[in-house]
Amino acid sequence: MTGDSAAVRAISPRFASVSVAQSAPATVPPERAAEVCEKAERVTAKAEAHFEKHRQLWTNRQYGQLLARDGERMAFRPNGMADDRKAHLMRAADHLVRQKQVQRISKIARAAQKMMMEGQTNRRQHEMGR
Repeated sequence: MTGDSAAVRAISPRFASVSVAQSAPATVPPERAAEVCEKAERVTAKAEAHFEKHRQLWTNRQYGQLLARDGERMAFRPNGMADDRKAHLMRAADHLVRQKQVQRISKIARAAQKMMMEGQTNRRQHEMGR
């Protein structure tokens, strides 16, 4: 017996069918899938262009918020050791701005997935006469 068959045997059939059903959507018409993918690509490209256009502005704004929140503080660094507070806060601001962009892109992907599922549910309701 191989390790793969033992793993398959360890998963109950009910769980396996549920996980497969959740991961793989039912058949979506190819034209609907192409339409949704094309729209998702257009929106993603537009979001990326918008992000690149406004990235510096958003980073500076986020830096101002971090600086205001950080406030005045004493420097407890030994002599000779640099405390580059501005660089640290700028990196943090840039990271937060990039993190927001990742969230935006994932929202676009989730919306595309919902649009695919929405087409499925509408088709099922139509077939059932609702």
